[in-house]
Order: sequence, then structure tokens, then C-alpha cells
Amino acid sequence: MKERVESGTDELISERKKRIFSKKTLILLVLSLALVIFLVTRIDMERTVHTFRNADPLLLLACCVLYFMSNFFKALRFRVLLAGERVKLYDLFIIASYHNFFNQIFPARTGELTFVYYLKKISRSDISKGIHSLFVVRIFDLIIVSVFFVGSVIIYFGRSTSGSLVLAGIIFFILSTAVLFNLKWFAVLFDRILQWCVRRFNLGDKKIIRSVVDRTDAIVEEFSSFKTRSFIPGLAITSILVWVALYTMFFTSIRAFGIDIQYIQSVAGATGGVLTNVLPINSFGSFGTLEAGWAGGFVLVGMSGQDAITTGFGYHLITFIASGLAALTGLLLYRSGPGSIKSA
Repeated sequence: MKERVESGTDELISERKKRIFSKKTLILLVLSLALVIFLVTRIDMERTVHTFRNADPLLLLACCVLYFMSNFFKALRFRVLLAGERVKLYDLFIIASYHNFFNQIFPARTGELTFVYYLKKISRSDISKGIHSLFVVRIFDLIIVSVFFVGSVIIYFGRSTSGSLVLAGIIFFILSTAVLFNLKWFAVLFDRILQWCVRRFNLGDKKIIRSVVDRTDAIVEEFSSFKTRSFIPGLAITSILVWVALYTMFFTSIRAFGIDIQYIQSVAGATGGVLTNVLPINSFGSFGTLEAGWAGGFVLVGMSGQDAITTGFGYHLITFIASGLAALTGLLLYRSGPGSIKSA
């Protein structure tokens, strides 16, 4: 069993490396560069440089602290999901730090696989356990973000709230909740589609495809045996804590650059950046795509284009640095603490 888990994960890592340098990645990189150029030409660079130079150092430090807090709450959420695996919270914080860092720098969400990889290194868990855990937390992320978005839009805009925005958020919430309570059927559907594709396109001779097909039964079983209702309280609380920390970080980063904004306004505006960062459309470092979503969201809630684009780049740099510091902290904890990771 141990050999199967290691072999399967190594195959997935190898396949993911190929995708990182694929034509799709090159297209996303070109798109990101185009977006960066487009956004830069829409701002007064002198004003932007002045804004960065006069940023409040204490608030910038607070942003880093909030980022570390969100990592801790993410580790706590995985602890709720993996209670039966007996993985230490200490180790899960290290994994969450690595996971978030690689998601920051790798294109098209390819950094997600690092969670599966490091979870295997600690608990020898099967790939299906890591895939299931990631899928569930991402569904909860979509649910919590849709709730925060609808609530903040209604509170901020009041009677002038756009019905289409509220409806979009509600539909997003309903669809995400439906997926959460029907995990088994989505896993079964995935299995059938995969089997059909293998037969239709003669993919059975590909090593990575065989590796996934050999594990579809385990993946379906993992999703089918998950007792959703019993995990909802713990996952809901920890997911709310994660997003309160992140939304507070968004707000603090904007205030650090001297922009006057209300907390509720920042929650409503940040959703654009959140969604572009969740979707697999980003290139290396997410530069360009995140700023475009961030700017669009904050212009929607009344921020000037100059301030929206400037704070978008500023926030992105903060998260880039904070995720690197978190990953470095995780590495130091791994080397000096009682963690069970044998190799990073």
C-alpha cells in the first residue's frame, strides 16, 4: 500500500510538472503580461510609487500576521477533515504554509497538488484522501465567499443594491451547497466520464491515466463514505475563521496604502480578486489576473481606478512576501520541531 501511494503521487507530480510548462501555461503567461501592461498604462506611476513609499509599516506587518493566522485556521480546518488520520496540527500548519506558497507561484492552481504530496509524506494517506480534502475545503470556500459577498453587498448598497449581484451570489451559494451534499454522485459522474474518455480516446496506454483509473474506486469510496452533515459545524466555523482573517487582511492592506475605505466595502470589493485567484486562469505568481479581478471589484464599490489598481498590486506583493515568509517558517518548524515530515 505504501509503495502504491508513493508511486501514484510521484506520477502525479511528474505529470503536473509537464503541465506547468505546457502550451496552456504559456498562453496564460502571455495573458498575464498583457493584463499587467494594460493595468500599468491606466495608472499614474508617480502617484503609485508615492503610495507605496508612504505605506504604513505597522499595518503592513499586521497584514503578514493576519496571513499567518489564516494559515493556522486552514490547518485547523484540515484537522477537522482529517481527524481520523491523526495528523498533528503542527504538521498541518507546515503543509498549509507550503501549499499556499506554491499556489501563489504556480500557474492554473497547479500548486494544489503540494497538499496531496506533503500529506502523503506525513501520514502515508492515499491520494484519494488528499483529493477529497481539497475538494471539500474548496466547496466550503465558495459557500463562505458567496455568503460574505451577498451580505456585504446588501449592507453596503442598501436599497440601491443590484438585484443581479445578489442573485448571482445566491445562485453561487445554492450550487456550491448542492455539490457539497451530493459529493458521491459527482465522484461517480467523474468516474464514468473518465472511463468513457479512456475508451473513446484510447488513453489506457498512458501511465498517468492508468494511475488515476486504478484509484477511481478509492476516490469514489472516499467521497461516498464522507458523512457531510457531521462535519458541517467544524468546517463552517473554521472556514469562517479563515475568511474573516483573509477579509481583514484585504481591508488592512488597503488602509496600509492610505486609502480610506469601510470594512464592509472592502469585503464586497475583494470578491473579484478572490474569484480570479480561485479559478485556474492565473499564470506564474497570478500577476495580472488577480489585479484585474481586484480592480474590477473595487471599482464596482466606488473606488477610483487609480486606487483600485494600485492597491491590487500592493496587496499582491504583500501576499507574495507573506506566503514566502510562511513557507520559510514552515521549513524552520519542520527542521527544528517534532513534525513527522521526513523530507521536504
